[in-house]
Amino acid sequence: MKIEFQLNGRAVCLDAPADRRAVDLLREDLGFTGVKEGCGAGECGACAVLINGRTRLSCLMTAAQLSGQRVTTIEGLSENGTLHPVQKAFMEKGAVQCGFCTPGMILTTMDFLSRNPDPRRPEAAAALSGNLCRCTGYEKILDAVLSVDLKQAVPRSGSGEETAGTRSVTVDSKEENPRPVFLPESLEALWQLLAAHPEARVFSGGTDLLVWLRSKKINPRALVCLDRIDALRGIVEHPKEVWIGAGTTHEALLEAPAIARFFPVLAQALKTLGSPHIRRMGTLGGNIVTASPAGDTLPPLVVLGAQVVLASGNGTRRLALDAFIHGPGKTALVPGEIVSGIVIPKPEEGLLQHFEKVGLRKAMACAVASLAALLAISPDGRIEKARFAWGSVGPGVLRFPDIEASLAGRPFSRESLDAVIPAVRERVAPIDDVRASAEYRRRVAGNLMLRLPTVFTSENEEKNDGTR
Repeated sequence: MKIEFQLNGRAVCLDAPADRRAVDLLREDLGFTGVKEGCGAGECGACAVLINGRTRLSCLMTAAQLSGQRVTTIEGLSENGTLHPVQKAFMEKGAVQCGFCTPGMILTTMDFLSRNPDPRRPEAAAALSGNLCRCTGYEKILDAVLSVDLKQAVPRSGSGEETAGTRSVTVDSKEENPRPVFLPESLEALWQLLAAHPEARVFSGGTDLLVWLRSKKINPRALVCLDRIDALRGIVEHPKEVWIGAGTTHEALLEAPAIARFFPVLAQALKTLGSPHIRRMGTLGGNIVTASPAGDTLPPLVVLGAQVVLASGNGTRRLALDAFIHGPGKTALVPGEIVSGIVIPKPEEGLLQHFEKVGLRKAMACAVASLAALLAISPDGRIEKARFAWGSVGPGVLRFPDIEASLAGRPFSRESLDAVIPAVRERVAPIDDVRASAEYRRRVAGNLMLRLPTVFTSENEEKNDGTR
């Protein structure tokens, strides 16, 4: 496939396998060894590069996705031997040890400071949370980030424009039959592609797909990337519901006022989903279509009564999310059909909303068990209405309407919730795996309920403190 893009200010024209990983293309084929590969699964951040000024994980991108983009690696930061201020700060503050993670750290810092030039230390720590370093305690790295003076940056002579001619490269395929990767820019073009290639695998963020391809869990004959279809992105508020394009990233959702206002339970789940890099690449539609029992957005969407909009060349249809997912990795999609959007009804005002999950670590962890809760509490402290949805304790998201109904009229207390926990633990259907035993998951599923009165009391106190 012919792939043209700008690399460190220079035009590049490649004849390369479309499905080759971008990290392999940049490092092995083009010789930019500052692009490191650590985990190969999007967890360490060592392979981060800048795509149009924002960090992306090159181990989770195909070569085809570089087409038409402005790509910057660590080699592209210095100008005529003068280090970029971020590079200087890392050296001066002793933030570099073995150096393996440093390119990704520096590029992530570039992205972060371009949007927040005067950050606080916790903000810098959060921004770098997707870049792992095994040598340091991160303190000197944070010192470096906070000491950067971007005013010292020397403007690049290229300034994003083509310089020194075009570099043409032919890359030999490492596979006998490299699969094509299509990049449609409209729904009309997508329907034509799916009709011509019914066996193609559709993807957007690629945060799961590239891992599955590498492990040979799947072996599709062709790939269709939805990243460039504008109609699949965005958030539109209607009087009674909110439409979210399936291609909307988790990062965009977290930045959207409508999500924080109407669906805090979803916003809470999004904050726990992967790293900032993963949230920038991953999409809501992708999290749904993966149909993982541990999918972080699924319990909030189910408890909110979300519907998925399924689209094809023949039109659209709607399904409740819990009817769309048939089991782990199984959905109601038919050939030629995609999830084009998600519709969430606006909940009534005053509902208490909360999401919490338990994993093996605080960040970037798959859920051992998770709970999304919506509660209406009367002025005298009694439960008027309750909705609960559990993740990672069954083949899909689990709800028990009869248990919810049995709580109506009871005081909102640990004692009331504790009374129904035996029924919850009896009816969840967890399995043993490498992350946790089924028995542990049962206990956690109930214990997450017990935390709700304390959680909501703390949240109300914080709100009251903020208005004094």
